[in-house]
Amino acid sequence: MKGKTVKEFFIFLFAFLFITNSFAQKDFYIPFNIKQAYEKGTRAYDGKPGPNYWQNHSQYNINVNINPATKLLQGSEDIVYYNNSPDSLSQIVVRLYQNISKPNARRDFYLNDEAMTNGMEIRKISVENINVDPNDKSKVKISGTNLFLILDKKLPPKSTINLSFNWDFKIPAVQTIRFGSYDSTSMFIAYWYPQISVYDDIDGWDIMDYTGTLEMYNDFSDFNVKINVPAGFHVWSTGVWQNPDEILNTKYLDRYKLAWQSDDVIRIFEEEDLISNNIYKIKNGTQTFNYAASNTPDFAFGISDHYLWDAVSFKPEKNSDRRVYCTAAYKESSKDFVNVAHYAEESLKYFSYEIPGVPFPYPSATVFNGAGGMEFPMIVNNGSASSKAGTVHLTSHELLHSYFPFYMGTNERKYPFMDEGWAVMLPFDLQERLAEGYKPRVNTTKLFESFAGNEYELPLMIPSPTLNWQSYRNSAYNKPALAYDFLRQTLGDSLFLKAMKTYMGRWNGKHPIPTDFFFTFNNVVGKDLGWYWKPWFYDFGFPDLAISNVKQKKNSIVITVINKGNLPLPVKLQVMFNDIVVKEIYKTPEIWSTGKNKVAVKIDGVKNYDAVILGSETIPDVNKVNNVYIK
Repeated sequence: MKGKTVKEFFIFLFAFLFITNSFAQKDFYIPFNIKQAYEKGTRAYDGKPGPNYWQNHSQYNINVNINPATKLLQGSEDIVYYNNSPDSLSQIVVRLYQNISKPNARRDFYLNDEAMTNGMEIRKISVENINVDPNDKSKVKISGTNLFLILDKKLPPKSTINLSFNWDFKIPAVQTIRFGSYDSTSMFIAYWYPQISVYDDIDGWDIMDYTGTLEMYNDFSDFNVKINVPAGFHVWSTGVWQNPDEILNTKYLDRYKLAWQSDDVIRIFEEEDLISNNIYKIKNGTQTFNYAASNTPDFAFGISDHYLWDAVSFKPEKNSDRRVYCTAAYKESSKDFVNVAHYAEESLKYFSYEIPGVPFPYPSATVFNGAGGMEFPMIVNNGSASSKAGTVHLTSHELLHSYFPFYMGTNERKYPFMDEGWAVMLPFDLQERLAEGYKPRVNTTKLFESFAGNEYELPLMIPSPTLNWQSYRNSAYNKPALAYDFLRQTLGDSLFLKAMKTYMGRWNGKHPIPTDFFFTFNNVVGKDLGWYWKPWFYDFGFPDLAISNVKQKKNSIVITVINKGNLPLPVKLQVMFNDIVVKEIYKTPEIWSTGKNKVAVKIDGVKNYDAVILGSETIPDVNKVNNVYIK
């Protein structure tokens, strides 16, 4: 049996045992490590953080020098790490993400030879101001993208430790996994500093390697970062810019400040400004950009000496004077980016005022024109799109991540449906509104249909590290997006938003897991929604509704619909006569709340009909042949 076949066999066996044991008991299955958290009181069965909930955090003071000509990044940082846990820690786990670029590193994706580097070179480590030799393997162990720092004395509960690191690495000369260079002087810098991993109440230290697919799971920390770049370069970053008056000449400083108060987009850097070369006070040497952010899960930034810059602001709370700064930094050739600052503003207004209806929590949001699409706190790295729909979709999707996984702190490494699914679903209405003719629900439905029922489609609750790429994509994006959208239909907007806001209010700045979400919705709705959670999140199943029978009863017809695939889906029925729809009915997934796989739908006022059609383009169904009844 070949290695890959063995791996696939054990993945399937694990999934089979997981699911078949999940509902042997009355309540839905809770794994032992998670059940312990409820028993210890860090989480509660009503969906709230438990009375003993805790989480750790750090304070970072970072100084970094970047030489765009050599692509060398050199950094130093001082960290205060807060152990708020009840445990004494014998080690500190530090993430060295850049080690994914080493030639022999384990990766999920092909990496361009030009993107290969020596990874992160640790030059200095100190613990409580005492130097530790980075090459001393009794105290410093590096495995993949993790550094294990063994402590001489355990770090007691409710205490702090001071750590320092000096490091450097080569910025890849080409675009790579979510960061890199986009031309000779423009680059996006992410995964760039030694970062303390998460120690939580579920698994202890998160020691999973970063191999490219699995993304964010970070503690909430405070950052004060000084970024040194050559004169003529600008820096757009996580956080709020602390020293614009030291960097910008008066004309551009005035534009920058005006945008903080403007409801209309201000063009801070235009083409003629770049040509004039009079933006900055310093003409030679280097200049230092200082950015600060608090209670933030990560930090990233972009630099360029020739990007255009637009900005606008808005009030996320209509009864407050607080304003959020929305900006776009982009190359002249990216024509679609001329409207991105506006789309960013409209997206954040929609999230703040409509759905999820939670005021945007951060002071700023920047869309940096790099490649692909990747979120970081207060800044996203987006490529240019060829259509308005593409630009609107990418902008709104990546900015929604400001809520999930940043505002909420979900573990995207294990449960990506807790952030990617929301980032697909929550902007649906906005995307349809801003990009006329765009149908994101239809697109998502088609993507799910194309994979649903495949043997590689595993239940959403299977942790992501066990999934291959196709399975991951379906589990992270398409299936959960539809599950959330149909849940909204089932509950109705008012109740759905009430439950959503309660969940977000309880868990913002914390680390919710799926059961916290399920229990909170049960708690707010006042009903056990297990009939919905079980098939959508825990079970094997696929979307397949069918018409099994139609009976005429005087001026009514009774249509029997069978759920062959197990998923609670909406039921849409159209009664046809002479190619005209004479009656139409739509039932939310609550029609399946009894747990039965067959329902009878009565439609009154039907005397004559010649066909009944089941389904729509926004309801997934893997077998549409049985969706039509001909009289």
